[in-house]
Amino acid sequence: MAVRTLMLCLAGVVAGPLPAQAPPGKPVPPLDQSKDSVRVAVAQMQIDHAAFHPDQDTVDALVPWMKRAADQRADLLVFPEYLLGSFHLKSALVDKLCAQAKQHDLNVVVGGWEHFPDVAIKQPPDPGTYANTLLVAARDGALAGTHRKMHAAVGPNSPYCWPPDPGEKGENTMVLGQENGVVDLEFGRIGLLTCYDGYFFESFQMPSLRGAELLVWVNARGGMVEPHIIQSASFMTCTHVVASNQSVGCGSAICSYPGWKLDQAAPEPGSEALLVADLDLKELRNQRLNNRMMHQRRPEIYGTVSKRWQPWHAYPDLKPFQYDDSEMEKRR
Repeated sequence: MAVRTLMLCLAGVVAGPLPAQAPPGKPVPPLDQSKDSVRVAVAQMQIDHAAFHPDQDTVDALVPWMKRAADQRADLLVFPEYLLGSFHLKSALVDKLCAQAKQHDLNVVVGGWEHFPDVAIKQPPDPGTYANTLLVAARDGALAGTHRKMHAAVGPNSPYCWPPDPGEKGENTMVLGQENGVVDLEFGRIGLLTCYDGYFFESFQMPSLRGAELLVWVNARGGMVEPHIIQSASFMTCTHVVASNQSVGCGSAICSYPGWKLDQAAPEPGSEALLVADLDLKELRNQRLNNRMMHQRRPEIYGTVSKRWQPWHAYPDLKPFQYDDSEMEKRR
């Protein structure tokens, strides 16, 4: 009996008290509408503004792609980043986008430079008066949701894309979003992220935890949207992932859970493409209902990721990248 008591005491010392549990998050609201599958289309393209007629705008350049997607009976069409240009949320341009989405019976995701109300559109805009914003135009003609890019892509003249160029504006002086756009459509729930957002894993995980079943990652950059990020995001978040890119680069893709492969992809730089695939939402919901990683998350031990760590201070003997003043002066 004495030995058994000692062993129990030692076990208590080793194990210690049970860890505190994180406070419960908000309940994820049930889906108001849902379908067992969704047909997704992704447009890899860019707009040739020089080819515009005087009475044309950026929505006119999107319409032929909407028609192609509608001919394929797509439910959702995802465009690349920036295409809409500069706009106000309450404007004839956004009204026209929503009207075209309704006319083509499509949900459409496209983005551009949102200028805030009562701020005149000008180039360059004043710091803090604009954002890189995605719009979701629903097939019923409503503006169903938005997403403001949460991480600024800067430093185009640095080999590390950091720090910002001296005097850089663009995304360096825009207003950053505070959370992913999560939007309910008639087939299910989507989560939005923009380009550089996708280099931060939390940008994929947060909308999934809020109930997004399909993550839409919109890009506009040279080179390829990384397939390993798309596929790993699908597996880790238990979602389908769709990525778009302008045809100045490549890598637009449709990836179904669990991400073992890309269902559709456009790997050729400079090539335009319309990708179309059907995604199974019925089975995905069964997987999300029973996903062991969702049930076994321990947010109470993840506090480290919410702190502003500075890991670069581990290398005091190394010199960080600095711009050459004379070289930057030549580029101005």
